[in-house]
Amino acid sequence: MTNTKKKVVLLLVEGSCEEVLLYNRLRSLFEQHNIRFHIQHGDILYDLDRPEEPIKSVIGNAVNEFMIKSKFRPEDVFCVLHIIDMDGCFIPEDAIVIDDTQKELTLYHEDRITVPHEKQKQQIAARNMDRSTNINIMKALDKIIAGEIDYRMYYFSRNLEHVLFKEPNPEKVRKFPEVERFIEQLEIPIEDFLQGSMPLVNGADSYKESWEKISERTASLQKYSNVPLLFEFVKLRSGFQSP
Repeated sequence: MTNTKKKVVLLLVEGSCEEVLLYNRLRSLFEQHNIRFHIQHGDILYDLDRPEEPIKSVIGNAVNEFMIKSKFRPEDVFCVLHIIDMDGCFIPEDAIVIDDTQKELTLYHEDRITVPHEKQKQQIAARNMDRSTNINIMKALDKIIAGEIDYRMYYFSRNLEHVLFKEPNPEKVRKFPEVERFIEQLEIPIEDFLQGSMPLVNGADSYKESWEKISERTASLQKYSNVPLLFEFVKLRSGFQSP
């Protein structure tokens, strides 16, 4: 079967590290699908250049952009899986703390974000409000593009590198090679590794519960990921039979 006859599983991600981490495993596990990544090269949930545009339109436009460029129609797409970094966006404003000795504009900790001055505190508070509002809208959806395509949103918290390496504030230039090295050396399926960062849920509605957990006070600064549920979702929707 050629890729043109396969339904597309589209992963909407912030950067290339997610593709390095997940592509080969998804492709080998779901051979009946065409696994594609649409990299945003930034935070699609918060952009000062489009503050008034509804987030459903922003995400929908990103998916439409991919389909137009790749010459796909909505019926060619099996599902859209959106992976984001949490970046501590659900923390209360009192967990954004000024440290006037700090040289960096923003540093992330397990229970707070520190900034060097009031202006940056207000900037992070505004960003967090916008991002958390947009996340709450998108995580409640199960369809996108006029209800034609299945949609789910998943997270790394506080970001991908935090989940993989426990790095609180990763350096941008080191991200890609470190993720490449990690996946080359990993001896178990990536979804099994990530299972160790899944929030504790009782299984009644794991997806909903995983979002409730990450929304609690400072949980969005801690090391969690519900990406294992992404694999379960595609398996379920595909009628996947375990050996």
